[in-house]
Amino acid sequence: MNKILRCALFAVFFAAVNPASSRADFFDGLQQKLIQAKDGKALPYKKEGANPKFTAIYYSAHWCPPCRLFTPKLVEWYNEFQPKHKDFQLVFASSDKDEKAMLEYMTETKMPWPAIRFSQKKASGVEKFSADGIPYLVLIDEKGKDLTGKPGNEWQAPAEVLKQIEEIVGGKK
Repeated sequence: MNKILRCALFAVFFAAVNPASSRADFFDGLQQKLIQAKDGKALPYKKEGANPKFTAIYYSAHWCPPCRLFTPKLVEWYNEFQPKHKDFQLVFASSDKDEKAMLEYMTETKMPWPAIRFSQKKASGVEKFSADGIPYLVLIDEKGKDLTGKPGNEWQAPAEVLKQIEEIVGGKK
């Protein structure tokens, strides 16, 4: 399978239009440099040979004051929650104007999670889950189903979504 096709599987997975696409294909697509670290380098999405069962997408931007207030809280929450839940990962989808601002924001706020490569955001298909406002957080399962969003992707407070994530990923729901 060529690399371009494998990367395209990321979008197919999130769009949930191809029931034949598998979880492995999706994560292989992420491996093809759609995910990056705050230093701008490619970052493996797979950790310890396991694919996350749950992926939260965090829509935020450097220029957004409410985002800059919430992100440090999210970093603290993530650093405590994620090590206890290896089947969970968070991915940043930037709403910044350019890659430089995105990487600066990731560095300043010490985001420990990967981001969708700025140049690949539209191709990734994550816009399907975004809302009209940021900061916005949504939880997706391994089949591409939105577990925390409201009908029509109505914006909801990220702190409320964190509670839902804790319930769903933590097995309380």
